[in-house]
Amino acid sequence: MITTMVILPSLTFPVKELRKIVAIQHYEERMFCWLLELADPDVQIVYVSSVRIDPAIIDYYLGFLDDPDNAVKRLHLMSLDDAEPRPLSAKLLERQEVLADIRELGSGSSHSYVWPFNVTVLEAEVARIIEAPIYGPHPDLIPLGSKSGSRNIARAAGVPVLRGAEDLTSVEEVENALWRLKRLLPAGASAVIKLNNGFSGQGNAIVELDNLTTLLSGSGLTFCASEETWTSFEETIIREGAVVEELVRSPGVLSPSVQMKITTDHRLEMLSTHDQILGGLEDQVYLGCRFPARRPYRTAIQDHARRIGEALAKRGVIGSFGIDFIVVPGGAEQRIYVSEINLRLGGTSHPFYMASRLTDGRYDVGSGELMAEGRAKFYIATDNLKSKNLVGLSASEAIGALERRGLGYDHTSRSGAVLHLLGALESYGKVGATCIGDSREEADATYAEVVRVLEDAVL
Repeated sequence: MITTMVILPSLTFPVKELRKIVAIQHYEERMFCWLLELADPDVQIVYVSSVRIDPAIIDYYLGFLDDPDNAVKRLHLMSLDDAEPRPLSAKLLERQEVLADIRELGSGSSHSYVWPFNVTVLEAEVARIIEAPIYGPHPDLIPLGSKSGSRNIARAAGVPVLRGAEDLTSVEEVENALWRLKRLLPAGASAVIKLNNGFSGQGNAIVELDNLTTLLSGSGLTFCASEETWTSFEETIIREGAVVEELVRSPGVLSPSVQMKITTDHRLEMLSTHDQILGGLEDQVYLGCRFPARRPYRTAIQDHARRIGEALAKRGVIGSFGIDFIVVPGGAEQRIYVSEINLRLGGTSHPFYMASRLTDGRYDVGSGELMAEGRAKFYIATDNLKSKNLVGLSASEAIGALERRGLGYDHTSRSGAVLHLLGALESYGKVGATCIGDSREEADATYAEVVRVLEDAVL
């Protein structure tokens, strides 16, 4: 009997936060890597998207399978033709006829389930209507993955957090937390205010504590998102809450992450580690990642993550999630702090899934490496390969340019580049890439060549 996977790549965050991301509607394409599940002839996939997908992109992903002609018969694309920067799940709930079609597709299956990017009451309602369970935490548990929830869970698990305060629901509480932090830190220190439900660092604001005045609005906040204003920031603090943390500026500070999942029978599984590539103001914005995380702290962050994962499992959480850390070098012993917990898929999820499936690799928890045919594999990935020079380049042209230069993924060597976010390329000059190699240096060199070839393809 057929198993039906309903892929629901809705980024269900406040619309104000979604508007900060260039080409946000195309981020739904990041879950195309799950099309590789069609390698199993007993799987059919229903893939929902806000906008229509270029057939060249679908062909590109199915081309990684041994039998793409058979796979396409089991792929059902559901486009809502709605490019507004708001959650796909909200749009889908307005389309009862589409929900009925999805329910009908799953009705003859032995098993159906919803695979979401993240879970809120909206995704839970979609799952209820189409009569399929959802692989993710119950909506009541989602606050555990907020900025405040992350600090609370880390403390409960005995994992260090940065100095600061959480569960702040008014500007006055934020101001008081900043003053307390100022008294603890040396002159010249800074702090970051994080909106509880911000993502990719776009909900953060930097405060130079030496400039702190009685009123926060007059303290010279610097927002990580250029679209943010004090009025909108204040409203979000009151509506959703925030945390205040010290901003670590020590030389050599790194931000690795660990990805895990809790199965429906409550087993905790370690999936991967990454070094995050950060940019923007004070390196607060997520740009990409390298796999695996560096060896000096790889085991330590896995141990911390396991303790947090066990705490989440005890509270009933299931599904995939990631934990971000701050590693501060210092003398003989580095200091490691939890930055945040993301109870959802993230920017590291699709690169690892694609790399592990394409290479037929296995993640070895002991070494923290992805092993394929006895060799460790490495990669660098980004969602932010962006240039005005790329505007006008079509998905098929980009794919062809890499193939002609021998940069595309090669099944024999189990190395090469895979593109994603291709729908954002022509109009926004933005695309994603995962570059796989037998060493960190090889992966980095492939990435540099991909950037050069794509820009040359436009000329």
